[in-house]
Amino acid sequence: MMENPEVNGMKSGCKRRIELPEEILAEIVARLPFRSIARFKAVCKGWRSLIESTYFRRLFVFAHRNSSSSWSLMCGTFGWSVQEMAGFYGCKRYGLPRRLGSYIPPHGLVDKYKIIACADGLVLLRTVTKGEAFIVGSPVLRQWVQLPPHPWKGISSSVQVTGLVTRVEDSVVLEYKVVCMDNELGFEVESLIFEIYSSLTGMWTRKKVRCSRLIVSLSYQRCLSLNKMLHWLDNHYRSRSNVGAIVAYDFYAADDQQQCRVIPFPDQKACFRRAYTTSGGFLIYIDYINKIHLLLRLWRLEEYTSDSGRWQLTQEINLTSFGCDHRYFPVAMHPSETHIIYMGNPDKALVSIDLKTHKLTLHTKSSAYRDTMVYHYLHTQYLSVNAGFDHDVFYTPQFTLPTWMGSVPRAPSI
Repeated sequence: MMENPEVNGMKSGCKRRIELPEEILAEIVARLPFRSIARFKAVCKGWRSLIESTYFRRLFVFAHRNSSSSWSLMCGTFGWSVQEMAGFYGCKRYGLPRRLGSYIPPHGLVDKYKIIACADGLVLLRTVTKGEAFIVGSPVLRQWVQLPPHPWKGISSSVQVTGLVTRVEDSVVLEYKVVCMDNELGFEVESLIFEIYSSLTGMWTRKKVRCSRLIVSLSYQRCLSLNKMLHWLDNHYRSRSNVGAIVAYDFYAADDQQQCRVIPFPDQKACFRRAYTTSGGFLIYIDYINKIHLLLRLWRLEEYTSDSGRWQLTQEINLTSFGCDHRYFPVAMHPSETHIIYMGNPDKALVSIDLKTHKLTLHTKSSAYRDTMVYHYLHTQYLSVNAGFDHDVFYTPQFTLPTWMGSVPRAPSI
């Protein structure tokens, strides 16, 4: 039998002889939870070489192909304290002993961290005491990298950190970029200024990008990362019957002349409760178009290249058939299972609705629910949407682990 050199390296690197054939040993180890496999890297150089190899990673991904990913639906926009509203952590792929949201350092940890963004298992933090600094890391692996100082600090007080975007290939996060934005915008602007840090170069660069349409009111804190792109809300964008838009930019595109895409939401009728999120690898827009009959629609952004993008209406649902009343409002979708939607209710907290089985599940059952951050967050949002602020779009951060968790990328100089 021909031996795989990467597996053979594991055998020769260990002092203790392993009698099993190398391929069989690798197959066995690849079926263990990632949390256990990560500890094996410290056994010897051979084991570390194997576990970090492309050969072993593909074995692991294949062995756990039917295992759901760990994820958390966070309460509130990043920037302050966060609390998990819903999530899944019981998968065999990772073997995590507690909910994923509990691994994120809370605001006030030694009174110095503020959570800014997350993407593919990485979290962006900003220090709030003893000078500003940015830190990117993996809470699960407990690996953290402090970035070089921001070169424009002190030059413009309008520069705001806004997002974290990754480049993933073959299940591995190869690079991340931290994106800051100069938010000193007028009423209408035709270009945006980004300050971008790349883990590949270890440097900050400044870039001015034109927009395909005028931007009226960009919400830089409501930022979603998906498919190498960052997405923001332009809450006040209006064009005929459209209210609000998505502003999207690909930070890994090769064409330096590319523009920020400004894609209006596909509203054709008056909406009174709306949300945008991600699910199944797509940007999803959710809207209520009828307050009496509770008609809810799910839209999927299919492509970005045309003048107005292309939205696909995937489902139109009458929520009265699920036992919902007018007090419910859309919050988010399941990150991978596109038939599960999360709805908020000021009294019942968060519920999930399975559009296939018509099953409604309550996610907050504690008698002390009214004392939690989740209650105050959802109650505040309900009051906002009930007041008729039609321009507002609900946004809830998601923290999701990738298929494989490698070491946090870092520049050679760091």
